Amino acid sequence: MLRRLYLENFALADKLELEFGPGLNVLTGETGAGKSIIIGAIARLLGEKSDKDDIRSGANLAVVEGDFDIKAAKEIQSELDTLGIVHDRQSVTLRREIFLQKASRLFVNGQQVTLGQIRPLADLLGQLYGQHSHQLLLDEKNHLGFLDDFAGLREPVAELRTSFGHWQACRAEKESLIKSRDFARKERELLIFQKQEIEKANIVPGEEESLAAEKKIIDSARVLAEKTSAILEIIDRGNASALNLLGEAQREISRIIDLDKTLEKKSDLLDQAVINLEEFRNEIETYQASIPDDPRRQEEINLRLDELFRLKKKYGGSEEAILATLTEISHRLENELDVEDKIAHLEKEEIRTCHEYTRRAQEISGKRLTKADELSRKVEKELSGLGMSKAKFFFEFNYEADNEGIMRKETPVKPTAEGLESGRFMVSANPGEPAKALAKTASGGEISRIMLALRAAGIHRKKTGGNLLVFDEIDVGIGGQTARAVADKLKSIASEYQLLVVTHLHQIAAVADYHYAVQKVTQPKGGRNIVVAKGLDKKERALEIERMLALPDTLSS
Repeated sequence: MLRRLYLENFALADKLELEFGPGLNVLTGETGAGKSIIIGAIARLLGEKSDKDDIRSGANLAVVEGDFDIKAAKEIQSELDTLGIVHDRQSVTLRREIFLQKASRLFVNGQQVTLGQIRPLADLLGQLYGQHSHQLLLDEKNHLGFLDDFAGLREPVAELRTSFGHWQACRAEKESLIKSRDFARKERELLIFQKQEIEKANIVPGEEESLAAEKKIIDSARVLAEKTSAILEIIDRGNASALNLLGEAQREISRIIDLDKTLEKKSDLLDQAVINLEEFRNEIETYQASIPDDPRRQEEINLRLDELFRLKKKYGGSEEAILATLTEISHRLENELDVEDKIAHLEKEEIRTCHEYTRRAQEISGKRLTKADELSRKVEKELSGLGMSKAKFFFEFNYEADNEGIMRKETPVKPTAEGLESGRFMVSANPGEPAKALAKTASGGEISRIMLALRAAGIHRKKTGGNLLVFDEIDVGIGGQTARAVADKLKSIASEYQLLVVTHLHQIAAVADYHYAVQKVTQPKGGRNIVVAKGLDKKERALEIERMLALPDTLSS
């Protein structure tokens, strides 16, 4: 139960504090007085997105704070424990700080939390229904949740989501491993090919350099032969050869040695030159004889060099890099990926989790079908007392065909985290009219009454949601007898829930347990308008209801 609400610099509220009681609490006031500001503040407390416009003009910070009684709310106590929030199991305080220049902050019992953390707690604390649309009811994605809530299937569906998650996780991991295995097999085949290719090439460091030198000689054989022949011609072929000239010099010096004995050493140098030249000639002749002239060897060298060039380009740019790649490939081939046992285990686990999901989903499907009929009967009965005596209301189940899905009545349907079916509420408000989707056909007033009927239909079951229900102008589009019926229904629901209702209808205000008047006043200083609110005593309440009776019905919308 919401016991206290405090607003500071929120919209047109300067400092506003209200204390609420159990049962039916109503907020009344002139159109535009600021009643919806109070509802908006509660929405911010319960995790609705804030806006800079929430901050009162001229202020830098808006504050909304609410105290909730949680003595009998074990689910809320458990959620607080899950969040690690210290509490006394008696009450909890939520505080929202909205800044002009930075992100807003949320606190639970003084401990800062995120929007993601507050939402599960907020769902347990209370539920809000908007002025025009009742967004929950208009969004068909929520309809199955309404049915599950009525059928007491919230926990089984949560368990079903867990089962679905485990099943899909097993399937995803198995498929990932299969892809990894298949990729590893292809990669291994490539590695084996590369290993064989390098090993077959029989790479030897320095081989390319040696072959290049040999190739250069073979490619230059004709030039080398010509030049060596020319050298030999100069050394000892012909009368003017070097050796003949040196021999002539020897003879001439021998004729004059007797004249000067000092020429003997110089003659020795000439003799040594002749010996060196003859040795050089012999070396050149030997070299000339060794010059290769082998076209086949030339082709072999060219092919080998081409092969080495290709392998270098492919495996790293040098003979050493090729051999290093071979070593790396050999190591990788030694570490073969063995996932067959893991894949086999996951296949078994996928089958097990699929069976578990199927069992749970089929059980939930059966309960949904049974409870959908029961809900339809109860809602139609409640609507009859709300001025819609001829209305037809039911839940339309939808199933998506899937050849690889779960069998349902001999037909495979697509499984989801929510079960085997989806669906929506269908309504026919007038006799003889075919039922159509509620979200597309019901008027604002009809949606208000259907929401009340849904709530009334489920009040005798164990509550799993919050004890606070907030209705912003539940009376949209209704009046007269229907207004009285809505008032009675709100009073009935208030025996099980704490209701906070914004209304223009005196019929609803008259049955309230607590009545609060909201008005816009002008401050003496500065002439600014602010929103004020106060709880009314018996006399003040009578005056407020008298004021409401004086309003034309058209204003009630």
